[in-house]
Amino acid sequence: MFKTTAFTDSQTLQELQFNDILFQLGGFAVSKSAVDQLNELIPSNRYKSLIHQLNQTKERLDIILQKRTFPALEFDELLSELKFLSIEDAVLSLEGFIRIHDASNLVNAYLKFFEHSTSFSSLAQVFQDCYQTDELVERITKIIDVKQTRNIKDDATPELARIRHEIKIIRQKINRNFDREMRKLVKDGLLGETYESFIDNRRVLTVQSGFKRRVPGTILGASKTGSLTYIEPKVNQELNHELACLFDDEKKEIYRILKALTAQFKIHLPLIQAYQTALVSFDVINAKARLAFHMEATLPALSKEKTLHWTLAYHPILRENNRNQGKRTIPQEFSLDETHRMLVISGPNAGGKSLTLKTCGLLQCMLQSGLLIPVEPTSKACVFSQIYTDIGDNQSIDNELSTYSYRLKRMNFFLSQADDHTLLLLDEFGSGSDPELGSALAEVFFEELVKTNAFVILTTHYSSIKRKVTECPSAINGSMRFDESNWLPLFELQIGQPGSSFTFEVAKSNGIPSSWIDRAKNLLSQETLRFNQILVDLQQEKNKLQLKMEETLLLKNNLEEQLSNSSGAEENFAYKTKQLRMQIEEQAKLIQLGSKLHKWMDVFNANAKRKDIHATLFEEFKTYLLKERAKISGKLVLSDFTKETLKRFQ
Repeated sequence: MFKTTAFTDSQTLQELQFNDILFQLGGFAVSKSAVDQLNELIPSNRYKSLIHQLNQTKERLDIILQKRTFPALEFDELLSELKFLSIEDAVLSLEGFIRIHDASNLVNAYLKFFEHSTSFSSLAQVFQDCYQTDELVERITKIIDVKQTRNIKDDATPELARIRHEIKIIRQKINRNFDREMRKLVKDGLLGETYESFIDNRRVLTVQSGFKRRVPGTILGASKTGSLTYIEPKVNQELNHELACLFDDEKKEIYRILKALTAQFKIHLPLIQAYQTALVSFDVINAKARLAFHMEATLPALSKEKTLHWTLAYHPILRENNRNQGKRTIPQEFSLDETHRMLVISGPNAGGKSLTLKTCGLLQCMLQSGLLIPVEPTSKACVFSQIYTDIGDNQSIDNELSTYSYRLKRMNFFLSQADDHTLLLLDEFGSGSDPELGSALAEVFFEELVKTNAFVILTTHYSSIKRKVTECPSAINGSMRFDESNWLPLFELQIGQPGSSFTFEVAKSNGIPSSWIDRAKNLLSQETLRFNQILVDLQQEKNKLQLKMEETLLLKNNLEEQLSNSSGAEENFAYKTKQLRMQIEEQAKLIQLGSKLHKWMDVFNANAKRKDIHATLFEEFKTYLLKERAKISGKLVLSDFTKETLKRFQ
């Protein structure tokens, strides 16, 4: 069902919009062969080959960024020349020799550059089968004027020199005769307004058709209206015949010259083949480097170990579209390693979860295609053996499969393929069926994925999956940040905590009437409402604590700076340090309370049908909060979150 390659399948590349990158990449190539190679580019898992390709692209990009004086990549391919040189008695055209001349000159220029710039050793290997020589250029320039006329030189052979000398003399005679006849006919008023024209490279008189019998010569044609007749003067007929014979002699002599030159070049066939191969290969690398320059891409540190840590990672297509619209693009951060192989992302709809998966997948495919990626240069990357995705609402019309059926078959395929060198990107994990039944099956899929030891990034709204993450040492929760003040998504991934879907809040911000939202809340159990509200409050509180910690860190840095600048500020520093410790102690208590809440939320089952199943849990929670309130002295002021939570469970 799924057409696979050595690294991935066509469905994955389609979901990640990989072909859009290839289309953009092909626009930077010069030759058709390079464009064809780039259009057929697919990700690879061959580590050594990839490292070599990436280093070549990086070195070409460095030359661009350093603004080094470098030969411009302008060449015509040598495919027809290679074909004719391999055929016995075949003769290369004049244009073919000029193409070989230009290619030899260009390759010699590249070889000279790399000879003096030894820091680009990987890129220089493109021309390893070529060698610097002036023999081809000298042989061609001896015969052909490649700069001005781009034709065979008059002195290429004595015979050609004689023929062209005679052609010159005959032309002079023809022109003298023609001018004399034309002046006479102009005086008699027999010619049209233009007097003369050219037919088959012959000068002809433009005679008014009513006077054509008065002009001796050969009629070679007439105007579209028939008002003018084109006549070759009789005095030039023999001369034009002789000129035609000389042109034929010239053509035969040029053919003989090119045939002899072709025979001389047959021994250089391997070098000319090397020119073609090297220039097309360099064209491919140059296109990759130009794309990297356009995307502001770089080469992260590559490791044989399975470690992926990207900072300031941009989706290149989204960034380009936003840039054209004058909009800002939010970069993402990803982190997977042998210890934490699974990242589970939750959060509001339209908050960027799917885009986060696509960013990771597309950049990984680009990297394993020898392309540089738009991430922070200090980022770390690795090479996976295979990558598969399930992103978006996919249906198979040919097989009459629903979205859910498609996803089940896709999941079964993943589990049969995945191993500890596989990267899986799964959107809306386990969705598409009854929420309660889908949640149960999703838990089973999650357990099976853990057994494969694959690297997995998935998105979900299921509380059961978020709870499973806390029980799995190799998994970690993440959430898409949300601006609670404006009820808008921030499209920024935050590691370490599951996120609320903000279902009602997002609905309200999109204009859904409050009465409808209240009706929806009434359809839910009190336990579900409490759980969702606690999750929302906890995320809000974490954001507040994060701001406080940033303020505290800033205060600490300011205090340290003041201490270093002023030796007499010890007492003031001690006083402020004491205040700082008190703030830190308060925040530690709040964080401890948040951890407790987080633990209870993991146990909470929002889909439970028994009304009393959580009675023990809530009694334990209430008892804990009452004890904590009794412990708090008058020196520590309760946060709004703690007060509100105590009220809710009293």
